[in-house]
Amino acid sequence: MVLGVTQRRGYVPALDGLRALAVLAVVMSHCWPQALPGGWIGVDVFFVLSGYLITSILVAEHERTGRISFRIFYTRRALRLLPALAVTLVLGVLIAYLLYPASAGDTVREAFAAAFYVANWLVTSGQVHSGLLVHTWTLSIEEQFYWTWPIVLYLLFACGGRRAALAATVALVGLVLVHRITGVPGAYFRTDTRADSLLIGCGIALAAPMGVFHRLPMTVVRGAAVAAAASLLAMLAVVQQASLLMTGFGYTLIGIASATIVVAVAVRPLGFVVRALELRPLTWIGRRSYGVYLYHPLCLALLAPRLGIEGPPAFLGTLALSLGAAAASFRYVEAPFLRLKDRAMVQRRSATVAVKPGSQFRSLFS
Repeated sequence: MVLGVTQRRGYVPALDGLRALAVLAVVMSHCWPQALPGGWIGVDVFFVLSGYLITSILVAEHERTGRISFRIFYTRRALRLLPALAVTLVLGVLIAYLLYPASAGDTVREAFAAAFYVANWLVTSGQVHSGLLVHTWTLSIEEQFYWTWPIVLYLLFACGGRRAALAATVALVGLVLVHRITGVPGAYFRTDTRADSLLIGCGIALAAPMGVFHRLPMTVVRGAAVAAAASLLAMLAVVQQASLLMTGFGYTLIGIASATIVVAVAVRPLGFVVRALELRPLTWIGRRSYGVYLYHPLCLALLAPRLGIEGPPAFLGTLALSLGAAAASFRYVEAPFLRLKDRAMVQRRSATVAVKPGSQFRSLFS
């Protein structure tokens, strides 16, 4: 069976470039929302990337071995995600007590929820309002996906193979969409109403090895990529969270547009898209995007007393400090565990894929 381009060729720098654009959009939406009202869309891009890359790992392993090693998978996730998260939670609580004592209680509750990856449900419940760690809700959705998807995928493979898994994934996307448009309270932060973007990425990873996208003419791929990019840029410029939340279909459309870009980058690469996303500054930021996302609210909190919480100075100052913090974290906190993570990847000869720290097989927050 033919594997997709991503699995055959390994590291795809353009995916790091896409990750960089997504995290920059999120940072701007938090620091300078007037300039980029739809910057929150970067979170959905992250979700699609996570679904695609994590499922690519699982599909490749199942193709080689006929099974999925849950022990290795969960060990690798913990080694990648927990060290930087632990630093973030400790720093967040310290900054809250030192500079924002009025909201320290909320920050502590957020830290405990984030440590157990249930922060999104804490936010949905309305129990926190002004803590410094609200942004960990996205990590919680990611981790809940990591807990469940490998098991679900293995069962789908066991019951009906890859085609059945793809059909079930498409059906699950539809189920999430129908569930959300019924008007579920707090839908923006809930796992059951935001899982469609993750599942769309999973569907891309399942369909790619079947050659589904290789049957499409390149003119179709090119036209779809241009339309998807234009749609995402338009939404970044004008769309507020509430407006898409009310329509219900918006999050799914963002997921489909993001997945179209992923296909044009990693499955049926388009030269002009790949070259734009492979610019060295973008790939550098993309490899450190997990740290940038984790630390940027804390950097904004440190700078806010002098620069304010919104506007160009807040954005530029927060971005510079976040990049520095992410670079230090990547080198001194994350890299040692990345090396352990990669050793876990090659523990079993039958499942060996030799990779270097920071390789292509990273999810959004991985």
